[in-house]
Amino acid sequence: MRKAYLLVYSDKLGSRDQMKECLNQMNEVYTWRFDIPHSFYVISEYSAEDIAKRIIEIRGRGRFVITEISENRQGMANPDTWYLLRNKKLKPK
Repeated sequence: MRKAYLLVYSDKLGSRDQMKECLNQMNEVYTWRFDIPHSFYVISEYSAEDIAKRIIEIRGRGRFVITEISENRQGMANPDTWYLLRNKKLKPK
């Protein structure tokens, strides 16, 4: 079952482009998007632990947190982000 995660990372882990490249390399990641600095929304069938281990393998040093986004959520997000979090897939164009 797909789950939505929030990944928040420090500059030491990598730039936005480096993190995009990292997520694109990961078989554990189904899809992702971003709209807030230093964070990505990640969709995966894997656990946060599995995803974290893979990020460490690829990027090495740097602080980050990856946490599952539950149904108990609220905020001022982009409509495409809400679609992703609800449907666990990117909104069709």
